[in-house]
Amino acid sequence: MLIEVWDRASLDDQEQTFGRRKYSGAPLGKQNEYDPVNLNARGPDGQPLIPVDAHIRLAKGSGEEKILRRSYSFTDGMDPERGQLDAGLFFICFQRDPHKQFVPIQRRLGETDALNEYISHTGSALFACPPGARKGGYVGETLFDEA
Repeated sequence: MLIEVWDRASLDDQEQTFGRRKYSGAPLGKQNEYDPVNLNARGPDGQPLIPVDAHIRLAKGSGEEKILRRSYSFTDGMDPERGQLDAGLFFICFQRDPHKQFVPIQRRLGETDALNEYISHTGSALFACPPGARKGGYVGETLFDEA
């Protein structure tokens, strides 16, 4: 996260970028963080309440690519090479098929997400997590059983 650039943006620009209210986390047009996101909501001027390039809109998409996700903010002092705050976001998500879920979401975000102005991607990894063991079975058993 390019914190210095982000911090210079107005509150309205930050909220329009994410599609959420900064202090409550509520989707634009709603009151509470966990209120359902309404991508069809319009303002009095007829424009979408959540901009077409807002992070929340692009991440949600049609709603077909559901993932379980969580993010954690961090700060780790100053980056001596850039002279900027070393800060960002650890993002973790779980899904059954990254090609059908995570990749389409990332493609949308990479193409038109307003947040791209404020972030710099530095790394990623993909891990396979086998399902839990059944009684009398073992972890990974379903990966080796014949169909």
